Amino acid sequence: MQSRLAKDNPGLRKIFGPGTETGVLTLAAISQRAQRQLSKFDLLARQELEQRGIAVPPGIGLLGCPQCALKLEGDHPQAVELQQWLDGNTKIAKCFKEVEVLFELVRATEAPGQTFSADSCFHIGITRAGPVAYFQDHVCCTTDRHA
Repeated sequence: MQSRLAKDNPGLRKIFGPGTETGVLTLAAISQRAQRQLSKFDLLARQELEQRGIAVPPGIGLLGCPQCALKLEGDHPQAVELQQWLDGNTKIAKCFKEVEVLFELVRATEAPGQTFSADSCFHIGITRAGPVAYFQDHVCCTTDRHA
C-alpha cells in the first residue's frame, strides 16, 4: 500500500489540519490536536459535572487502563456521585478514548521505536487550573471493573 502525504489525505487533514507545505504531519500538529481534544473533554466533563452538582475543586482524577473501564482515581468527597456519572456514560468514555489515542500518537512520535510498558495507563485530571493528561504505569487490581 502506498503511503500518502498528510496534505493529500482527507482523513488526516480533517483531524490535524492542512499540515505543512511539504505535506508532512509534524509533532506540533499532533500535539496541538491532542491539546484541543483535551480541552473539549474538559469542557464536556465540567458541563456534565455541573449538572450533577459536582464542583471542581477538589480535582478529579480519571483513569483508563487497556483492560478496565474508565474509573475514578484517588479519593474525592463525591466519589460515589462521580462513579455513577462515569458508569455507562458512553459520551465521556468515547471522548476520553479520543484524547488518549491522540496522546498515544504524541508519545509514540516523541519516542520513536520505544516500547512502552503494558501497565501504562492514561490519566486525565480535571483541576481548577485546567486539565492535565499523562501516562503512568498502573497495575489494575482484581477489584477493577473490566470493560
